Amino acid sequence: MSMVGVLTAAAVVGIVGIFVGLFLGVAQIKLHVETDEREEAILAALPGNNCGGCGFAGCAGLAGAISKGDAPVNACPVGGEPVAKKIASICGVEAGESRHMVAFVACQGDCEKAHVD
Repeated sequence: MSMVGVLTAAAVVGIVGIFVGLFLGVAQIKLHVETDEREEAILAALPGNNCGGCGFAGCAGLAGAISKGDAPVNACPVGGEPVAKKIASICGVEAGESRHMVAFVACQGDCEKAHVD
């Protein structure tokens, strides 16, 4: 392997890297998607558990729905009333009353108490 071959390969890889970098830079500018600033602020206010307890796929889904008006501002059961108040102040609406819900296991979690038929 000669030095000319190594330098040629390095030059080709460098030129391809520069071309791809320029292409991606132009594509980022041309294909940029505008996001709602309120949606980003709502997402920052949510706890970030991505638990799905609100009925959406995660906190990003809930933030998008709240910013579009498809979900109430107090839809996050994990964040509760403090998060609802923050989101309401971002959206400029009233938070309303939120109910704290807790899971209750009626069978007392024992196989002897809850028989399998």
